[in-house]
Amino acid sequence: MSETIDLVIPNIVEFNLKRPLLDLDPGVERDLVEHGTNLADQCVFWSDADRVLVLPAGWSPEWLADVHAGLGSAVPPVVSPAPRTGRLVHDLLDDDRALAALCAATAGARVVRFVSWGSSPELYSLAAALRSHGHEVVLDVAEPRDAWSCEYLESKLSCTDLAAHIPGFRVPRGISVASWDQLRGAVEAIVGSGGRAVVKSMYGVGGYGSAVARSDGAGTDGFWQTLRREPFFGTFPLTVQDYVEHAADCPAVDVLVGDDDGPGGKPRFEYSMLGVDGLRYRSLTLGPGILDPALEERLTDLSTRVHGFARSIGYRGWFSLDCLLGTDGELYVTEINARRTGAMHAIALTERWAGETPVAYSHDAMPLRLTGVASYQDHVRPVFETLWAAGVRAYPSTVRALGRHRPSLGVVVCAASTAEAERIAGEAHRAVNAAMAAAGTSFGRPTAGSLS
Repeated sequence: MSETIDLVIPNIVEFNLKRPLLDLDPGVERDLVEHGTNLADQCVFWSDADRVLVLPAGWSPEWLADVHAGLGSAVPPVVSPAPRTGRLVHDLLDDDRALAALCAATAGARVVRFVSWGSSPELYSLAAALRSHGHEVVLDVAEPRDAWSCEYLESKLSCTDLAAHIPGFRVPRGISVASWDQLRGAVEAIVGSGGRAVVKSMYGVGGYGSAVARSDGAGTDGFWQTLRREPFFGTFPLTVQDYVEHAADCPAVDVLVGDDDGPGGKPRFEYSMLGVDGLRYRSLTLGPGILDPALEERLTDLSTRVHGFARSIGYRGWFSLDCLLGTDGELYVTEINARRTGAMHAIALTERWAGETPVAYSHDAMPLRLTGVASYQDHVRPVFETLWAAGVRAYPSTVRALGRHRPSLGVVVCAASTAEAERIAGEAHRAVNAAMAAAGTSFGRPTAGSLS
């Protein structure tokens, strides 16, 4: 083992649930645990250094071996705590067996370098535990004293602040409200003039925390029911913004803030186009030339300014700016994600093969048939084995949702062009559905032995 080892920790669930002001009901919390756990397996692509993976229980050993064979690398040690709460690091710290396995896996390294989703209290506790065993721990997030910077930037309200003092940082026109009466009045003021209103909570994830009101009244009852039902709207202030007409896909940039990229250094920017359904993220494409050069220049200038601000308040690690290009030609920021994003595995793969397959397409949840048993071994693996035999760099990025009530498959593809990457992903998706249809069985859980 080398002197330095990466500890890959997809602490997605903890990050999404660390909202002390929100009173999440058990159903919503269960959805967020499932959502974060489904995406956790993408972390296997984040690092190609010597590493240890901390994965939620339920990972597929067959999938993990296949993916690493396709990457041409050995399967690293995996530590999985007993899933008592679904919060990965919390459960790890509460599991003596898993902690012992982690200590054994990192025993030969002097330096343990964290590769995490984002800042959370449990992450700092884990760092302290490893330091107590003599390791030097290198965080990939802000130091504990600066953890507030993550919470601030992650809040949707930070965008309103930054629009006031960062040149070029533009957000849709909006009204901040502090009560239900103010909310109703602000919505009526915007939709009454013939527009649509987007209501945003301070925090949101997985489709929660945003809702649209239309001027024609369609779906009005459902809109207010959504706001009353979702706990993300249960805490004020909320923001009511104009709905900005825009192109189908939305530009985004992932930005890395480090200790050594100050005034004399050059920040790292990774550009992408997000495919969205309404207000919900669906897929992304990234790589050279993804953005129009003029748009990329505008986004670079904006990102450089935001990077400087984030660094000045102590923020460290990855963050993203999600934007939209309005039909008026203006570039609007819709949110800052103060963490790694769903682009990270695609970024890592394009970096690995930059000179050969520089473009990546990723879809987190391609829907599968509801009328068949979704089995990795029977339906997914044969499709990708055919692709790998042909030298295609396509991978199932997560297979945990195969057995959900709405089964889906995550896919990431690296190719020479956007069109080729999207074509390969679409063909793989259709082939898996066809394999399930050919099986002709009723929907159920994955076959026995397919999950650890």
